[in-house]
Amino acid sequence: MKENKLQTVGAVAGYILSGGRNTRMEGQKKLFLRYAGETFCQRILHACDCLPAVYLSVDKKEPYKEAGLSMVEDRWKGIGPLGGIASGLLECKEDALFVMACDMPMIDRKTVERMLKTYEAMLRKPVLDAGQQDGAESVTSADLYPPVLVASQNGRIHPLFGIYPKRVLPFAEELIREGDYRIMHLLERAGYRTLELETENCAMENINSTEEYRRLAETELAGENPRKTAPFVFAISGYKNSGKTTLITRLIPELTKRGYKVAVIKHDGHDFESDVPGTDSYRHQKAGAYGTAVFSKNRILVTKECQGITERDLFAAFPEADIILIEGLKNSSYPKYFCEYPGKPLPEAANLADEIEKYMK
Repeated sequence: MKENKLQTVGAVAGYILSGGRNTRMEGQKKLFLRYAGETFCQRILHACDCLPAVYLSVDKKEPYKEAGLSMVEDRWKGIGPLGGIASGLLECKEDALFVMACDMPMIDRKTVERMLKTYEAMLRKPVLDAGQQDGAESVTSADLYPPVLVASQNGRIHPLFGIYPKRVLPFAEELIREGDYRIMHLLERAGYRTLELETENCAMENINSTEEYRRLAETELAGENPRKTAPFVFAISGYKNSGKTTLITRLIPELTKRGYKVAVIKHDGHDFESDVPGTDSYRHQKAGAYGTAVFSKNRILVTKECQGITERDLFAAFPEADIILIEGLKNSSYPKYFCEYPGKPLPEAANLADEIEKYMK
């Protein structure tokens, strides 16, 4: 790999997002976690050998000096990946940045090269329908050129594994001025295409918490492939009283009838009472317990006070599931159905189940 000088003009450079405060990793810097005898950073760099330069996006430079990479410090602090991407596009001289998260230690050179090949083909044939070239799929704003190219897998878009051209910067700065820091909104505004990766491809596996890192270490000790058959995730989204719960309660028996084991995760955009008043566990909680659990030989119920939780942290609770339905998360990148009842009738459960099975294939 060539020496990084922030001046590899006319190329695509690698750009590793270092991950901010790493709160769910209990303060450990994910970049320096180890797997298979190497740090995550070293593994990602091996995959990027085909790139002329790799930069590191950081909130502060001091904690990351041992990485030995040229660093780009966030110009917009505390706003997540959007600030890091915008800082890199502003600072670096390359035509585009291949953005990748530091918590993806299974990134491999073959996948990186495939993304590059697809992006280069897209540049050579801007008027060609995206669906006809190297598996890339036109998603939105196809007339914006060159579009961002991001990976997708099982219908889910992965915006933190993608190639962002320099022309995206004004859109990023516009969103920052508006106080909207969602990466999916950047993709929608700037225009993007996706490259669908095979289900068995491990590159999109990310390690976001100490529990996920523990499981990764266990698979290494057991000599197993860390890629397991993960549940398929599908969101039922919409505004309040738009029929989300009704649709899910119709969809669950339809999917179960087809042989799938289904779990449901509901996102509450505000907050909620996590136990039933009057029960023993509720009294335990009100007495000051940060967590409570109730179990029998058939089921468990766990409540816990915690910060920074996301739906991904809950997936591990349902390893046996074939499908996880999420109620809410309308701005997520998961494949979804958006409820608009009563303005639009809810779909038949069988028809929506057919659509979910198409995604799963």
